[in-house]
Amino acid sequence: MFLGITPFDIIMIVVIILLIIMIPILLKMRINSSISRYTFELEAMVKESKKTLVKICVENGNPINDPSDAVDNFMEFFIVPPVALDPAGIMDKFESIMDLGEERFKQMTKTIAPHADDEWRSNIIMTLKATLGINGVAKMVRHNLELSKKTGNLQILLMLQMSLPLIMRLVKAQYEGANAFSEGKPVGDGIGPLVTGMLLKDLPENELNYIEDDLIVGELNIYNRNIVVMRAKGPGARVGKIGKNVTSIMEERNIKRLITVDAAQKLEGEETGSVAEGIGVVIGGLGVDKWLIEEQMVKKDLQVDAIIVKMSPEEAMYQMSKKILESSEKALEVLKNSILESETGSKIMVLGVGNSCGIPNTVKDISKINIKEDIKKDKRGQ
Repeated sequence: MFLGITPFDIIMIVVIILLIIMIPILLKMRINSSISRYTFELEAMVKESKKTLVKICVENGNPINDPSDAVDNFMEFFIVPPVALDPAGIMDKFESIMDLGEERFKQMTKTIAPHADDEWRSNIIMTLKATLGINGVAKMVRHNLELSKKTGNLQILLMLQMSLPLIMRLVKAQYEGANAFSEGKPVGDGIGPLVTGMLLKDLPENELNYIEDDLIVGELNIYNRNIVVMRAKGPGARVGKIGKNVTSIMEERNIKRLITVDAAQKLEGEETGSVAEGIGVVIGGLGVDKWLIEEQMVKKDLQVDAIIVKMSPEEAMYQMSKKILESSEKALEVLKNSILESETGSKIMVLGVGNSCGIPNTVKDISKINIKEDIKKDKRGQ
């Protein structure tokens, strides 16, 4: 013994020092392994989405050449947002940039599926957008993984590991959504067009007005109220350019009340498909369409009401479930009651916001909507 230190004490000191050195290394190795698995899974989703996209282009667009190379090249497509240092006119800039982006997607679709009809062309565009979204997330996860390896920064790994479970939930939903678009099946976000399509069920197809920007307009008389209904054209995957068309029609016809119907994010613990009413414009996206309508709301003293069907972000992205489909009947009743609140003879505009994929322009029977099968229910029945 030296100064009261035994061999056992020396061994313990060495073990503690080794643990201090090795624990961060082992932790980093474990996190690296976990994130690598997620990264490979994301990249596999990108490959499968590309294959699906190429498949529907070949089957429905009859391209002369294999579209695989064109799709691979387009995966690097990006849109640069306008400068926001001077906020005056920023919405007009966003609108112009997004219009140019939409034109580029349409041009790309003509290249990879030149003979596709309008409905399939819109499905291909939406599948392409979903694939681009998945690819962008996969690239960012790969970037952070490689950056942490290069710099040895454990904090980057820890932040990425904490975020990945939520990221994977959303990406998997987007992957399922891409598959739904590729097959022309409705998604949860289509609840707005579905409800307004149900409102138009007695209107003959030839009485619908097809306007530019992938929208349809129908006019009804309900409870002695004049109703103008607008939604994205179906059954292709479209959302339509709502803002300027809504404001134009409201200006032309002196409409003083707008009711928007859309999907909205539910809180954890809330029931999927529950319906709520409120005030304001429920339109997602960058906010250009919402801003245009809100500007009109201030100038013209409009009454703007909202009806939402609650669902998780994942449920909004992937194929419509039975619960969401059934909620459309309740939302329709709420909409009719809301119309009744207006004075007799008043002019009301009803706007169905959302993706029209798999939803016909007029919906007479919701049982014909192609919804997602309840896997749990099938297992119980076996």
